[in-house]
Amino acid sequence: MTGLIIGVIIVVAVLLILVVLAQNPKSSGSAGGLAFSGANQLMGAKRSADFFEKMTWGFAITIMVLALTANIVIEKPEASEGFSSPNVEAAKEKSTLPPAPTDTTSTSTPNITIDTAK
Repeated sequence: MTGLIIGVIIVVAVLLILVVLAQNPKSSGSAGGLAFSGANQLMGAKRSADFFEKMTWGFAITIMVLALTANIVIEKPEASEGFSSPNVEAAKEKSTLPPAPTDTTSTSTPNITIDTAK
């Protein structure tokens, strides 16, 4: 399911790129819209601009919705499994410290006296 959603996102992203490239630039004299100039002749300049703008917004919203859907659909590890990473495992192995030495000769607490008389 995740692969299907990601595939649709890629297709919609390519379509979005093509629609953005097909739009007429605001400045005149540029050759940006030469490849799709037939759309202007078919629907008229104003209607084609509205059509391309609606398609741009539609594709952008579709990508956002699909991205959020993919985030929900992707399987997440269970809380009991915890986080697992090869780097974390290697760090755990390297950070194993030797046991602290135990002093068995003195078991009593040292006496500390404070001289307050001056």
